[in-house]
Amino acid sequence: MSTLEQVREAWADALDVETDAVPLDVSFFEAGGNSLLLLLLWERLTELTARDLKAADLFEHSTVVAQSEFLDGTDERPVVAAASRSALLGRARREVR
Repeated sequence: MSTLEQVREAWADALDVETDAVPLDVSFFEAGGNSLLLLLLWERLTELTARDLKAADLFEHSTVVAQSEFLDGTDERPVVAAASRSALLGRARREVR
C-alpha cells in the first residue's frame, strides 16, 4: 500500500468516512476534522509510519497529498532557517535607530 493510500485510510478512520470520500487536496479541517480528530490522525500516522511525528507536522502539511509527500520525504518546499531571538532583536533595534 502506498503512503498516499495509508494517509487517506488514516484520514477516513479519523473522520469516520469511507476512504473514497476523503479528498486529496483539502485540509483536514475543511474535510470535517477538528483538533481532537487531528490528534487521532496523528496517533494513527505515527503507528503506521513508526516515525516520531509531531502534531504540528500535520498542521504544516494539512492535506492528504502534502502529508504523504512529507512522509515520503518528497515535500519540495524549501527549508527556511530559523533566526535566533537575539538576532531578530538586534535587527529590530538597528531599524528603530
